[in-house]
Amino acid sequence: MNSDLYGPLGDGGSSVEYSTAFPVASPEEAYRNGEAALRAGDADRALFEYLRGLRMERRPQADPLYRVGIIHHGRGNNDLAQNAYRWALEIEPSHVGAGTALGVLLLQQRDYDGAERHLAPIANGRNSPWQAHNALGVIADIRGEHSLAGSHFEKALSASPGTPLVLNNLGYSRYLAGDLPGARQSLRAAVSANPNYELAWRNLGLVYAREGDHETAIEAVSRNGNGDRAKAYNDIGYISMLEGRYQDAMGFFEEAMRLSPAYYVTASENARNLDSLLRRNGNQAAN
Repeated sequence: MNSDLYGPLGDGGSSVEYSTAFPVASPEEAYRNGEAALRAGDADRALFEYLRGLRMERRPQADPLYRVGIIHHGRGNNDLAQNAYRWALEIEPSHVGAGTALGVLLLQQRDYDGAERHLAPIANGRNSPWQAHNALGVIADIRGEHSLAGSHFEKALSASPGTPLVLNNLGYSRYLAGDLPGARQSLRAAVSANPNYELAWRNLGLVYAREGDHETAIEAVSRNGNGDRAKAYNDIGYISMLEGRYQDAMGFFEEAMRLSPAYYVTASENARNLDSLLRRNGNQAAN
């Protein structure tokens, strides 16, 4: 096999860095080295080993190509990741890992139809991975199909119970559908599983704000990382403005300005926009 065949899937640096690595006796040994490097968090070494193993093969192999795609995907090299996934699928069309990963990548690129084409057959199969159902749930929510989204998220949780990402997505889906108690339950489970999950705390704040429990909303949003209460007041003010609770919103913007000069410009701009809106509507939208 022409060793240059895999050159486009490398990044140059790892090949140079590991050019003096001990030789391996087989592709399998190289792949084992790659797996060990990934477990150790050394993506450069893992990429080198997988490509080294592939160059020793008589023909391309789907699974190591999928692993190469995962490495590039994690680095944000989306074109290289997509090339590796598609190559793996050309060799083995039923490769669940490559099909799922490609679907997730296409979702991230907002190619929802393309993502669904790859993910739906996988999700309909036996022992489908949670990532496939999670991605399909996100697509369903984007399309406003919240009941279908919830079904996918529930299946994802059946395959991988307690996964914070899925719990957050289910909670936000329920929020979009107007099921505030269900949303609160899922989001609290998400932050219980991962207390540092910033997005889940923010979404939980959205739920409390929608329920009118503004102080708890502030507490939730200010938990999302740095405890910035000024930012929390500004964010909840913005949410309140979008939901038509204009007097509440003005109070939150004013508190954000009081708490932090850093948010004075942002919050004061929001307050000016709100004041202009109230003047246009003749203050008829008061709470």
